[in-house]
Formats: sequence, C-alpha cells, structure tokens
Amino acid sequence: MSKDFFYNYIERIGYIIMIKSMTGYGGCKKIINEREYSVDIRSVNHRYLEINLKMPKEFIKFESEIKNVVSQYICRGKVDIYINFKSFSEKDYRIIPNIGIMKQYLEAINKIRENFSEVQDDFSLSTFIKLPDALVIETEELDVSTVKSELLDCIEEALQNLDKMRKTEGENLKKDILMRLESVKALVSRIEDYSKDLVENYREKLYKRVSEYFDLKNIDENRLMLEITLFADKSDITEELVRLKSHISQFAECLETGGSIGKKLDFIVQEMNRETNTIGAKSTIFEISQCVIGIKDELEKIREQVQNIE
Repeated sequence: MSKDFFYNYIERIGYIIMIKSMTGYGGCKKIINEREYSVDIRSVNHRYLEINLKMPKEFIKFESEIKNVVSQYICRGKVDIYINFKSFSEKDYRIIPNIGIMKQYLEAINKIRENFSEVQDDFSLSTFIKLPDALVIETEELDVSTVKSELLDCIEEALQNLDKMRKTEGENLKKDILMRLESVKALVSRIEDYSKDLVENYREKLYKRVSEYFDLKNIDENRLMLEITLFADKSDITEELVRLKSHISQFAECLETGGSIGKKLDFIVQEMNRETNTIGAKSTIFEISQCVIGIKDELEKIREQVQNIE
C-alpha cells in the first residue's frame, strides 16, 4: 500500500467522522493549457442534497459527472455551483468574416456616399471590421476528455476548500452544542434534587393544612394516604427524567460519532423537548418549573444549531 493511498484513506475516514456545517464556500481558479477555469461553490442548509449548476453550455454534457463528484463530499444541503470558462488558445476558436453582412454594409455605405457627397469619407478596413456581426467567432470542438478532466480537477479542489470551511464551522457548532448540553444536564440534575423530597413535602403540607381546620384524631388516615398516593402518582417524573438523561447521552454519543447526523440529532432534540414538556406539565413547585423553562430555552438554541449540521 503506497503512502499516498494510506493518507488519502485516512483523510477520507476523517471526512466521514467529522461533523460538518451545511453552510460554507469554496472556490478555485486555474489556468491549464491556455484555458482558464473558475469555480465558485456555495452551500446552505437544506433537508436533502440539492445541486444547482450554472455553467457554459459547452459543459452541460458533464453535468452527471459533476454532480457525482459533489455527492462524494456533500450528503445534505443546497449547493450552488458557478462555473466560468475562458480559452486563450488559438486552437479553440476560429474567426470568420461574415461576407453576406459585409456586402450589405458596403451597399449601404455606397448609398450614403451617393446622397451625401459633402460628407468627408474616412471609412477604413479597421472601421469596417468593427461593425456589428462583421466577424463571427466560432468555438472549435473542444477535446472532451481533456477539458472534462481539467474541469473536474478544478471542481474537486473547490469542493476540498468548501469541505474545510464546513468542517471548521461544524466543529464550532459542536463546541457550542456541547456547552449547551452541559447546561441542560445541570438543570436536569437540579430537577432531580428538587423532586426527591417532593412527596414528603406535600405530605407535611397536607397534614399541616388539615390540622389547621380539623382535629387529626378525627381524620381518616387512609383517606389522607390515598390523597398522598394520588399526588405521588400524578407528580412522579422519574420515568421522564430517566428518558431525558438517556436522550442527552445518546445525543452526545451521536455528536462524537460524526458523519451525516443532522437529521438524527434533530429527532433526538424533539424527544428531549417532549420529555421536558411532560416534566413541566407534572411540575407542582416553582423551582422545577424554572428549570424546565431553562432547559427548553437551551434546547431551542441547540435545535437551531442542529438545523445547520449535515
């Protein structure tokens, strides 16, 4: 196995496991064999891979090959590719005098001379060839295989530049999301602490309130225990906390796995929101409600960031 093959393989593996943003720009400009290729690629977030090409008509025949190269670097996003081409080679063009139009120009000029003899005649060959459509520039048939190879090389270099930018932006997104995920974990931990004594506090408050109006000796203890049991069942958030923590762990693992994970992360965020909403609905104390608001705020910011991940 050659060194080049090994390093290319390692680079491709790195490409697979890294998180990438769907937003980025990459460009490339090359002059090869007196032909100038200019490629600009811009990508933004999108649910699927959408490739839009704007290029000279000579390159339309290469559309499928171009899209195939793009799909090797990009899995998801809207990609706009602008291709410009110039040739400075005399082999690629042919200039032909348009004899028919030239004859008509001369006939018109002679009529002008006949009718306006007083006008000074300074008409010359250099003036003649500058007249519209006097000369026709025809493009010679390009060497398809050579031009395609040169063009695809330029496009691939632009894609590599785009890929670098998307990876850098992806790592920045990852850092921000992990920071917010830590905030969510801290808030969940606080909710767990608040919920530990929730039933016991409710029992004490219930006994205290009842004792203010009634003699506890005359109160049906079973009725009070039933009330406490119903409250405990209604306000129990243990399952929701377990699932929420599981989703947080799954989200963090998915971030470390890398690759095209945007859709999966978006789904996990939805599940985290679902559990958080249930906890909020069951909440009976102010502190837990405040934590729920904090979690939902962080999850919304995470969701916005996830929308930009491939």
